[in-house]
Amino acid sequence: MTNIDLTFRYYYRQLCLYALHYLKDVDTAEDIVQECFIKLLNHDTKNTKAFLFTAVRNACIDHLRKRSPIDTDVQPQDLEGSISDEEAQERSLHEAELWTAIDHLPPRCREILIMSKREGLTYKQIAAELGISEKTVEHQISKALKVLRSEVENFFYLLSIA
Repeated sequence: MTNIDLTFRYYYRQLCLYALHYLKDVDTAEDIVQECFIKLLNHDTKNTKAFLFTAVRNACIDHLRKRSPIDTDVQPQDLEGSISDEEAQERSLHEAELWTAIDHLPPRCREILIMSKREGLTYKQIAAELGISEKTVEHQISKALKVLRSEVENFFYLLSIA
């Protein structure tokens, strides 16, 4: 595996989540991050992380200003409103860690957790949709949360935004 492959695997999700703090549009965020990796290929840098985050931030700001040239104050956003760029970078790292941990859950456990936390379904609704008991849903969510608590820093804050 080449250096760029490793760099891509390490930073891609984190950078997409970072771009989402600016854009709120997954497809555009992914496009911008991919373009920034292409720029990295054509640029010699000593600090890859700084280059990528700066390139993504600048590309997001450029994109937003093209859509709305009147709005000159472009700040990253979170559930709490505007946050600093440093907070957006830090939160995107932790969010990426959470999603990586969720990706490593057993498939059924992951599916049930996402149905509950992201889609907001009740245990009863999940059980009915999957044809399993509510106790099974409760057990799977408990199992998922136990694994995530042990693997992810800032777990409780992150789960509220997942």
